[in-house]
Amino acid sequence: MNYDIFARMKRLLILLFVVFAYNANAQYSMDFGLNLGGATYIGEVSNGGSEGFQAWPLNTEWSKINMAVGGFYRYNFTHKIAAKVSFNFARIAGADSLSDEPTRIARNLSFRTDIIEASIVGEYNFLVKRDLSRRARVDFQAGALAGIGYALYFPYAQRDDKWFALRPLATEGPDNIYDEGTLIVPLGLNAAFTFNKKIRVGMEFVYRLTFTDYLDDVSTRYPDNNDLFSDDARYFSNRSAEAFERGNADLPDPGFYSQGSRRGNPETNDGYFMMQFNVSYVLFTNSFYQAKYNSIINRRRKRTKF
Repeated sequence: MNYDIFARMKRLLILLFVVFAYNANAQYSMDFGLNLGGATYIGEVSNGGSEGFQAWPLNTEWSKINMAVGGFYRYNFTHKIAAKVSFNFARIAGADSLSDEPTRIARNLSFRTDIIEASIVGEYNFLVKRDLSRRARVDFQAGALAGIGYALYFPYAQRDDKWFALRPLATEGPDNIYDEGTLIVPLGLNAAFTFNKKIRVGMEFVYRLTFTDYLDDVSTRYPDNNDLFSDDARYFSNRSAEAFERGNADLPDPGFYSQGSRRGNPETNDGYFMMQFNVSYVLFTNSFYQAKYNSIINRRRKRTKF
C-alpha cells in the first residue's frame, strides 16, 4: 500500500514537472534582480488626528519615508502566474511631534526601526500585453501579489544625538518584553515592462501586515518606574515632561501620561508599506533545448531546395 502511494506521488511530481516545463517553453521562465525604494509605517506613532493612538492607513507620515533596498528571484509558471522569493532591508520612523493631535504631541515619543525581511509571494498578472512595440520587443504586465514572510525588527530612539536600542530597555516593563521577529503577510500590486525578453523594469506597492504591535516600541500602558531596569528605560518610557516644558497650552492634563495610563493601543498591530522600483535580468530555463530545436530547423531549411 505504501509503495502504491509512493508511486502515485512520483507520477504526480513528474506530471507537475512536465506541465511547468511546457509552460516555460512558451515564455521566459525566471528572472532575478534588485529592489530600491522607500518604506513607511502605520502604527501608534504615525501622524494623524485619531485620538487614542489609533493606527490607520491615512495616518501614514509620508515625510518620514526612509530607504528600502533588496533583491529577489522569480519563477514564472505561466505568463500570468509566478512565485517570487525576496530579501529586503528597510527603515521606518515616526514622531509624535509631527502630529496635529494634542494627545500625541504631549506623549512626545519617537523612534527609528531597522527591518530585515525575507518573504515568498505568489503573483497573478491580470493584465498581460505582448509586443507593445515590435521593433523594440516590449512587453507589459500588471498584477497583484500576496504571500508570507518573516521580519526581524530593531527599534531605536535618540537622546542627545545618540541612538539607543529600545527592546533591551523594556520601556513598558518586564512583563511586556517583545520578540525581535514577526511573521509578515505582504499584500500589494505590481507592474513591469520587459525589453527584448531580457531586461525587466517595474514597480511594486506592497503593504506588510505584521503580528506585532512593537515595531515602534509602543503598545500598552505606562509602567511603574520602579519596575524599569535603568534610567535610560525610564527616560524613553515616558517623555511627556519634555512636551509640557515647551509651554503649549493646548496639551491635555499631564495626569494622562502617568503609571497605568494608555501609552499605545494593543488592539491593533503595526504594519509597514514599501514602494520599490526593480530591475531584473530574464533567463530561459529551456534555452538549451530551444537552441537545439532552432539548429535542427536551420539545417532542414538549408537542405531544402526548390
